[in-house]
Amino acid sequence: MVIIPHGGVKVPDEISGYEAVTSFDLFIQSDSCANELFNFNDNVASTINTDISRLFIDLDRPYTALPPNIDGVVKKTTLYGKPVFYEDMFPDEIAITNMLQRYYFPFHEAIRKIIDTGKIDLVLECHTMMAVGPKISHDPGKPRPLVILENRVSNNNSVIKTCGDDLTASLLEYMGKSFIKEESTIAQKYTIRSEPSKGFILKRFGSGKIPVIRLSISRSLFLNDVYFSSDYMRVDELRIMQLKQLIWSAIEKLFIKNIA
Repeated sequence: MVIIPHGGVKVPDEISGYEAVTSFDLFIQSDSCANELFNFNDNVASTINTDISRLFIDLDRPYTALPPNIDGVVKKTTLYGKPVFYEDMFPDEIAITNMLQRYYFPFHEAIRKIIDTGKIDLVLECHTMMAVGPKISHDPGKPRPLVILENRVSNNNSVIKTCGDDLTASLLEYMGKSFIKEESTIAQKYTIRSEPSKGFILKRFGSGKIPVIRLSISRSLFLNDVYFSSDYMRVDELRIMQLKQLIWSAIEKLFIKNIA
């Protein structure tokens, strides 16, 4: 099962016209191209994603995390400090409740129902990440690896593994082999993050019997191939397809050799 919580770039209908961000902002503030990179079609049992921007409904945050929380479920500023909404146009409680009911809760309920079927052997929560940590992050200003895996979360002052270390290390090994020719970073290429993840999805669904791994791919692998103008934006579809095949190759080897 694949979960893609941050691939969307759309503004919810409920607040359309209130946003102070551009199409460029929405693209950069999303997990750019994640919906395309991690769409493996019929190769996986289920794929859950969204077309709504994380700036307006962040599906990887608790629904109770509202302002003054600066990185909650509805953002007041982008990762670079730009206002998301025009002055005095931040949505009120009624608008936020409506958005949660329409976009947030159905997303999480869909994940729960699929996991509860007992037919899922592995969950991958998939992201694309900025090549350098933004101001609001755990690693501001630091170059990031090409691939980061996470399998730990904090819970009641303890650390819980959402997936065994051996299985996580195997996925990292296969990812490293897939991306062996890529050199778009000055940081370590591939790593398993030792600190507990702050992601809500990993915490909520990673404490059960099914292994859950958070997989993040650096946008340095494809962001140089994006073209922007005032009214046009294009991504190199062939490059995205190539990267998707590399990612899927690693996942397929993991499943065949370690799970099936």
